[in-house]
Order: sequence, then structure tokens, then C-alpha cells
Amino acid sequence: MPHTRDFVPARDAEFDGWLANLTGYVEAKSGGASPLWTHIPADKITALKGQNAEWHAAFAKMLGPHTSVDTEAKNEARRAVEAFVRQFVAQYLKFDPVTNEDRTAMHLHNRDNTHSSIGKPTTRALISELKGLGGFRTEVRFHDETTPGSHAIPYGMNGALLNFAFGAEKITDYELLKNTMLMTRSPFTLPLGPDAEGAFLSCAARWQNEKGELGPWGEVLHIVVG
Repeated sequence: MPHTRDFVPARDAEFDGWLANLTGYVEAKSGGASPLWTHIPADKITALKGQNAEWHAAFAKMLGPHTSVDTEAKNEARRAVEAFVRQFVAQYLKFDPVTNEDRTAMHLHNRDNTHSSIGKPTTRALISELKGLGGFRTEVRFHDETTPGSHAIPYGMNGALLNFAFGAEKITDYELLKNTMLMTRSPFTLPLGPDAEGAFLSCAARWQNEKGELGPWGEVLHIVVG
């Protein structure tokens, strides 16, 4: 049966403990001289730890005298870290080498075995449009090559894994698109920093199924970041 209850705790106090446990577990499995999990990039683990620290600092202010500004800062931190951790779970913790026992320890849903027959993606995730939104944000619209009129995620897929890079020149080599984000809906907003202003942003996508397997690349598209 598919899960109907959200794995992310609703109450802030429970969320704080849940996130700390998940972060510590990921760090323990990925650290040391012989890490058990080598599929999670080191910068993503560093980002998870940073998100946990920022959230906890904002939440801790709620435990004593605080202002409405503190409350809004806590709410904003919650929105940011929750968006990050949902994507992190979908991209790195829903498939092997992470086991059902690991997911139980992290208080995540175990993989739904009814989808075990889903094979490796065979169709391409095509980016149909890159659109600048201002503030160094880019809107990415994508679809499956077999359904150009629909932005729905194909059955059995976690989403489309976006690989991207930015610099002085357009990049067409997939191996150089080192940055990744999992796009779970179209359109997707990709945020970049001020250091990307005026640079060429190069993007390509692939479907990722619930076992973490990736499909074939779509074409690389480019836009100037503004």
C-alpha cells in the first residue's frame, strides 16, 4: 500500500529532533575512511549539515523570549530546510545502497515494493524552456519526450535530475554539468547566487526512477543569468 502520511513531522519540536537524527545518520554512514554510502556528494552532505544548523539556531530562539521577527525567521528557515531535505531524501535516500533498515532508523518511509517492477528509464526528459525570473533565478520547464503536451512526471519516476553549470562559455559536455538538483514538478525554479550574474547557464536533465536509476540525457539548453 502507498503511504498516505507525510514523513516530515508537522510540529517544529518533533521536526527539530527528526532532522538532527537524519543529518547525524547520513554523516555517520558517509564519513570516515571507508564510507558505506559513496553515492552522496560531499558538498550535499555539507549543505545538509548547514541547513540543520541554520534551522536549529532559528528554532532555538522560540524556546525563550522572542519577537515576531524571530518567529518569521524561524518559519522562513523551516520552509527552506524542508524544501531542501525533501529533495535530498528523494535524490539520495530512497534507493540502494540505503536499506529499509536505514530508512526506518531515519524515520523515513520504506520503499513501496509495488513499484519494484519499474525498470530503468528509457525515454528522455526534455527541457522545453529556460526563462529568467530575475534575482538570479531561472524557471525550468520540462516534459517527457513521448508526451510533449504534458508536464506530468512519468509513473515510477522520482523526478527529473537536472545537471547544470554556469560560466563564461556555453557547456555542451554532459560530464562538465557537475551541479545537480532533483526537479519533482514542472515548472521548476532554479536559484543561483550573484556570482552567476551574466554567465551562461547550461542545463540538461534525465529521468530518475524510484531505485535511483537514470535515463538517457536530453539536449543541453543555455540561458544568460540575469
